[in-house]
Amino acid sequence: MTFFRVLWFFIKLTAVILVAWGLASHPGNLSLTWFGYRIDLHPVALALLGSLLFLAVLYVIGRLMMRVIAIPSNVGAMRGAAREAKGYQVLTRGLAAAAAGDAREAKRLSVMARKLLVQRGKEPPITRLLAAQAAQLEGDETAAHAHFKALAETPETAILGLRGLALSALKEGNETEARRLAERALAANPHAQWAAETALRLQAKAGRFDSADESLKALVRAGALDARHGQRRRAALLTEKARQALIVGGTDVSNDVALSAAREAVKLSGDFAPARFVLVRLLLRMGKRKEAMRLIEQIWDSHPHETLGELYLTLGENEKPLERTQRLERLQKQNPDHAESHRILAEADLAAELWGEARRHIDQLVAFETEHLGGPSRSTCRAMAQLEDRERHDPAASRRWLDAASSARPDASWLCRQCGHRGEAGPESGHWQLVCPQCQAIDSLEWRHPAATRLGGNALALSVIVPGAGDPLDRTKEIDVLPGSGGPAGKADASANSGAASVDAARLIN
Repeated sequence: MTFFRVLWFFIKLTAVILVAWGLASHPGNLSLTWFGYRIDLHPVALALLGSLLFLAVLYVIGRLMMRVIAIPSNVGAMRGAAREAKGYQVLTRGLAAAAAGDAREAKRLSVMARKLLVQRGKEPPITRLLAAQAAQLEGDETAAHAHFKALAETPETAILGLRGLALSALKEGNETEARRLAERALAANPHAQWAAETALRLQAKAGRFDSADESLKALVRAGALDARHGQRRRAALLTEKARQALIVGGTDVSNDVALSAAREAVKLSGDFAPARFVLVRLLLRMGKRKEAMRLIEQIWDSHPHETLGELYLTLGENEKPLERTQRLERLQKQNPDHAESHRILAEADLAAELWGEARRHIDQLVAFETEHLGGPSRSTCRAMAQLEDRERHDPAASRRWLDAASSARPDASWLCRQCGHRGEAGPESGHWQLVCPQCQAIDSLEWRHPAATRLGGNALALSVIVPGAGDPLDRTKEIDVLPGSGGPAGKADASANSGAASVDAARLIN
């Protein structure tokens, strides 16, 4: 088209020159009389006027010729636009079929869309996405990989291709490749939430905690986490980094680096029990017993936790049972009515054979758990059974409590809020870990009782979150429904035939 425009310009220019030359070669005059006026035109003026008239005629003829010449291309463009519109309609239907899981229809529409949209050897990248999804639905991972790779090489769809390749790598168990692809996607688009989450999880599992910290910052930038939740997540990440120094086979983290990470985690989220637990364990390893004690004492009045209480029991050095009881009584004064205060005092009193004090604390624990949680836990029932056997030498009463323990609500532990799987970390870190071993979720473990388990008869245990435990970001409270309305001692037989006790499920435990 450009060639014809240039050619037409030279034709017009040549014509003007010829007309001007012709008029100049034949001199003469042109006179015009009109309403008493006479106009005499000079030969030069006559040449200009003739040239203008000739140009006007040429312009009209040229426009008509251009319209005629453009007819085939215009018709082709109209047909191409109609074909493209139909192709995108088919593509939309294909993506809907892929989302619905209809592999056969998705593949048929994918082939049709590519036929309609591929023009002059060029294919819109989006058709590759439908082809990849159709291949995945049919189980053809090789073809899907090829399509995702093509998408990844196109700047406009690189993020889609990288995500597909990363998911395929995860499906194959190749976490190293998946992490590389997620990092590449995050570099290409710093606001890609899936890339930041995937990179964070895989970097944490691989012990690349500095890179994981950068991925966490990307999540905050992307708006997936606000500043407060991002700070809490960073505390969990630093806790996992510090935990590596305590476990066998962990990432090579020195004690100094682990100690610094744990201190930073406690500073970021002081009520996060695992961070404080890991820091206490690290301080004990370094012989800083008094500082370790102060860390638990600092938080006991506001956020007591069962794992911290159990750890505090062991912090005394070469102390006798009575001395340990006296130390724990000082801790109890900070939060005298909390269940965890009664729990650790009961255990210490049993070891010191202070039967009266042990019974008082266990009775308080039974009353508290019955009132707030629907019934005593298994560990409380076992503690009462031990007391009945050792103090009163009453095997029958002890057996009733042990029978009650078998049907009581399970003790709290670190459970994933997404899949319910129990954490598999060892006692070195209080059984907490950053990544769920089952569903691979990040920072999903919370301290609570197992959810929705049938306990026998008509009793149904629902999820319970212990006071002061669990994820400080999630304060949802749930209540157990257990057999009977009172303690299990002396009521085990009656509770088997009684209905589940009515409990106010909306009550919060503070």
